[in-house]
Amino acid sequence: MWGKRKNCLILISLLIIIIIGNSSARGQSGVGGTKSLFSAVGARAMALGNAYVALAADASAVFWNPAGLDYLEKKSATFFYSNLIAGSNYNFVGLVYPTTTIGGFGFGWIRIGTNDVIPSDENAVQGQPGDFSQNQWLFSYGKQLRDNLGIGFSLKLENQNQAFQNVSDTGVGADVAVLYRPDFDNALLRDLSFGLNIQNIISPKARLVEASQSAPLNLKVGLAKQLYFGEEQSSVTLLLDVNKSENAPSTVHFGAEYSFHGQANLRFGFNDGQMAFGAGAAYSNFHFDYTFGKLFDAPEFSGNHRFSVTIDIGKGKTELIRLARQRQEQETRMRVENQLWFEAETDFNSAMEDAREKYYKGDYLGAYVDFSRAEDAAKAMVDVATRLRTEGLDDPEANMRLETASSSLQEAQTFVELANTKSDSVRREEIKELATVATRSQLGRELRDFVLDRREKGNEFFKRQLYSRAIAEWQAALDRINRTAPESRPAWTEDVVKQLENNIATAEKELEGNVKEVIRRADALARRGQYVQALQELNDLRGSVLSQSERQTLENKIRLLQAQLSFSQNFEAGLAAYQRKNWKQAKEAFGRALKIRPRDKKTKEYFEKAEARALATEQAMPRELRTKFLQGIAFYRQKKYEEALKIFEECRKEQPYNKTILEIIDRTEEKLKAK
Repeated sequence: MWGKRKNCLILISLLIIIIIGNSSARGQSGVGGTKSLFSAVGARAMALGNAYVALAADASAVFWNPAGLDYLEKKSATFFYSNLIAGSNYNFVGLVYPTTTIGGFGFGWIRIGTNDVIPSDENAVQGQPGDFSQNQWLFSYGKQLRDNLGIGFSLKLENQNQAFQNVSDTGVGADVAVLYRPDFDNALLRDLSFGLNIQNIISPKARLVEASQSAPLNLKVGLAKQLYFGEEQSSVTLLLDVNKSENAPSTVHFGAEYSFHGQANLRFGFNDGQMAFGAGAAYSNFHFDYTFGKLFDAPEFSGNHRFSVTIDIGKGKTELIRLARQRQEQETRMRVENQLWFEAETDFNSAMEDAREKYYKGDYLGAYVDFSRAEDAAKAMVDVATRLRTEGLDDPEANMRLETASSSLQEAQTFVELANTKSDSVRREEIKELATVATRSQLGRELRDFVLDRREKGNEFFKRQLYSRAIAEWQAALDRINRTAPESRPAWTEDVVKQLENNIATAEKELEGNVKEVIRRADALARRGQYVQALQELNDLRGSVLSQSERQTLENKIRLLQAQLSFSQNFEAGLAAYQRKNWKQAKEAFGRALKIRPRDKKTKEYFEKAEARALATEQAMPRELRTKFLQGIAFYRQKKYEEALKIFEECRKEQPYNKTILEIIDRTEEKLKAK
């Protein structure tokens, strides 16, 4: 019992000395103290001898350097624990939330203290038990002003609580920080990082008993250098910090960390002469860190074990940016598909309205054509709705559109069949009636058979919307009747002539509007990349009777679509060969595509890539180029593939046929696609 109480008294005495060691000086002059209990947080930083200002690579950045918050890739939480003497402990909890646009935010809570302290006076009379603790809450923000320069600050609340003396107070303070990662080309200076953290630039003040205490102004300056080796992510990081606290001598901190593929780490450091060491491991979104060393240099504090766990939360910024781009591209595709849906739905409703009007007037042949047009529009609706559902997954609106399109298609198909049945029935009755009409001569029978045959063929062409061919058949029948002497014409020819003339007029009217309609449908097909179907639509129109301007428009459109088809086929062939790394074949295919569209940037880019790889050889790099290339390799090893690719592309411009450069570009692009 006495041993535990003795340890508690030792702890309290030591912590009070640290907190209010120069209280008289602070009370008289207002100058900050010489020590702070919160000298370090996080097992990783402690294993590196408290040299962490220029690294700040986890949620402990809220303490070490808030300027590093915007450099963090993922949201994360860090939990730190260290046991001290007499049942006391030292804890830290940190949360960080980096964003893709407005910087990084962080929160931290640090606590050191012990519970159930039983005070006693000089006569060993015990008082009521109470707590002794000091807490600090940090609210931090960091922002990259440029890719290599970030600033940050922390607003903090600091509370001192001596419950066994019934004393507690809270002060408000602030830190400001800078993190600079210059883009040096020199191999010795590359991958350097400089950090600066001015802690307590606004000093938190608290009044305990009669003394007003303030945390001392503290300046942390740090340097980090990363050395990479091998093609993957193995590295050694060297760190050096200098810490200068107000009214206290400067301290020097050094650390080194070996990282194997970013999964396992070994660390050691010197914390102002005191040795520390530790290790770390990463699995999935979890990072485990351990260190052993002394938190305070007082002899009563022996070395102890410290642990940290960091949990990454959600996707990284790079992944979020990629997903945002994907969403933007998807939205663009959705807008196009919505426009196509609107056009197809409008065509369907218009065609169905026209078809019903003709059907109820008894014009079954005309109704059949319009119902067929509505069927084509409904099929286009189904195609669009299917693609929309693929884009929107199980989106209710997309599913509803597919149901609407399927229902419309079924309705159109039903009416097509009904109109066709009605048209065939009427035609059979007419044929039956004409067949029973008595003919006075062989000439009359031949005329009847010829007219019926040509009219039947014309009807079939009309149903298939081949209006010019339908007109030709009906006109042939009409001409045969007109060539027959009036006195030799059978009586039935009078009604047939009227019918044929009416059919021809209807077909000519349909044909006039059909040119624009066919071109519009062909354009819609072309926008979806269905060039073969678009050309088939236009070629079917070639046999129609067209005006000179209509035929010129049609022929221009056919030539344009043939060029687009040829371009598409060559581009796809080049892309397939490129993926097989058949550079020569890819170059030839892209070259043919460029002859059709010489200004197409994407094709030109692929052509240049294929040509470079077809002609690539091993080449020595000049010193400056190799320095830049190694800078890209450093980014590649850090999995910063976008930054690496940018540098490799700059290198390629200087040596476009360097096989080494081209191969690393291909590997980097594959890494980006895999992400």
